[in-house]
Amino acid sequence: MRKLIFLLLIFFGGEAYAQQTIFNVPSADVLEKDKNFLQHESQFRGKDQGQFYNSANYFSHGIGSNTEIDVTQFNLSSPASENISVSVGTKTVLPLAEKENAYQPKLILGAMLPISLQGNGSGHWLYGASSITLPQTNTRLTAGFSSGTKQMFGKNVNAFMGGIEQKITNDFSLIGDWYSGHQNWGLAALGFSYALPQDFTFYGGYQIPNSKRSGRNSFVIEIAKIF
Repeated sequence: MRKLIFLLLIFFGGEAYAQQTIFNVPSADVLEKDKNFLQHESQFRGKDQGQFYNSANYFSHGIGSNTEIDVTQFNLSSPASENISVSVGTKTVLPLAEKENAYQPKLILGAMLPISLQGNGSGHWLYGASSITLPQTNTRLTAGFSSGTKQMFGKNVNAFMGGIEQKITNDFSLIGDWYSGHQNWGLAALGFSYALPQDFTFYGGYQIPNSKRSGRNSFVIEIAKIF
């Protein structure tokens, strides 16, 4: 019972290849059937950058056939955001070769329906990407295309996206991802992930926007659990 309360506090308060996004770009990981994924993300910057806090919370459930369903809350922030939304969606990761293939090519397809909680209507987020692992260096690369609306990105936008995950040990990876453009997610995020006991994982990084129109530099931390 105490474990359940702790998980709910993480969600509502806000192996190293274990999360459903790298930082912001969808990853090539997908939950096994009946597995659950819970994650809290906080973004913040100091007074020298214009003090700011923003959070997002994710829940995913594996339904089998390399597919999961997701519920996500975006843009709970201080100063208050004008675009708090809740999204429901799905992600499918399709292997493009047999398991024995060392390069592990995969196709990532997803869709979300973001619904504004502040009267800004509903929209969409559609994405498709491919992923490949370089066995010589244990590096996983992801690249693809994203199309979304203002309920998530601040404005209607099409963007390229990419990511890299570099395993250093079984528990520790260097990770980074990027969206093109000048929307709210038009930035590069660089950092690390570290697998903790009991299927928890911690992520830490630094976000660098493509331009001032995308925002300012900020720190990002995440805590996640699979159960």
